[in-house]
Amino acid sequence: MRAWLDGIDRLSLWGARAACWLIVAMLALIVAEVASRKLLGISLEFAWEYASYLLAISFLAGSGHVLRAGFHVRVHLALNALGPRRARLLDGVATAFTALVSGFFAYALLRLAYMSYLDQTRSFLPSNSLLWPFQALFALGAVVLALQFAARLARIALGEPTEQGTGDAPLVSTE
Repeated sequence: MRAWLDGIDRLSLWGARAACWLIVAMLALIVAEVASRKLLGISLEFAWEYASYLLAISFLAGSGHVLRAGFHVRVHLALNALGPRRARLLDGVATAFTALVSGFFAYALLRLAYMSYLDQTRSFLPSNSLLWPFQALFALGAVVLALQFAARLARIALGEPTEQGTGDAPLVSTE
């Protein structure tokens, strides 16, 4: 079980690292578009489309690590009003529900990417790009998030800290 949990944490950390590089690439595309328009009077028609893909992929790629690190938005009002056992139970029920929802979300994105691959669906924008490669990367990020929710549920069941970088758990090791 420990190897499984650590593997999901490492996968989430790699997703967060990839998200950082995707944001850098998105910034480079936008700067290139603005500079090209201003200096050359030429628009890079694909830049905004690809920048939006990179933004969406980076959002999903980093979401698993955000969950594990405890940087996600949570409302502690109900948890703080309960005793420790009931708070852990409520956290477990909420995490189980969210794990199911995120699992369905990952499945839906995987299916969308697969159907786009079969149909060779293309963007309606001037780039006319195939959509399945981008959708597959969206789906990969959603799968990592679903796995991290499953790992969180396992940690709740085991009585382990659910978040790193908070008072109840150490920060992620990059080794």
